[in-house]
Amino acid sequence: MADEQAKAGEGTVEPTKKSKKILFIILGVAILLLGAGGYFAYTQFLAPKPPPAVPVPVNPADMPETVGEIVTLEPFVVNLADPKGNRYLKMKISLELDTLEASERVQKVTPKLRDLVIMMLTSLSFEEVMTPEGKLRIRDELLERFNRVTRPDKVKNIYFSEFVVQ
Repeated sequence: MADEQAKAGEGTVEPTKKSKKILFIILGVAILLLGAGGYFAYTQFLAPKPPPAVPVPVNPADMPETVGEIVTLEPFVVNLADPKGNRYLKMKISLELDTLEASERVQKVTPKLRDLVIMMLTSLSFEEVMTPEGKLRIRDELLERFNRVTRPDKVKNIYFSEFVVQ
């Protein structure tokens, strides 16, 4: 009989613990739903509207440059100025020009341009050619020399489409 009363007493205590757990779960879910609903109401009805987009005037200087006419020279294979003489450079150069007429005139002076490139590259060593600064220096120097030869036309840029050292 005492066992039955103890079991009966235990049975009455458990439902209150379960009911408290269920109460906390219901309160937690209710708080989450109220928070989500409040956020939705704020963003849809109470939040300040963003100002209308004002078109920004386009500055012609900010526009990307258009690519001009491209003239690709035959590949160059030269010996580098190496004491042992066993270093080679294979290089392919493309020139960017303003107009089609300029590219036609440059085609006529291609032998002069090739001579400039060969004379310059054979005077360089392996160490000068392999660094990024060396490649930029080669590009700048060739651009300056090409613009002297192609006057009144102007070479806008030089692109290395192949650059191999062996």
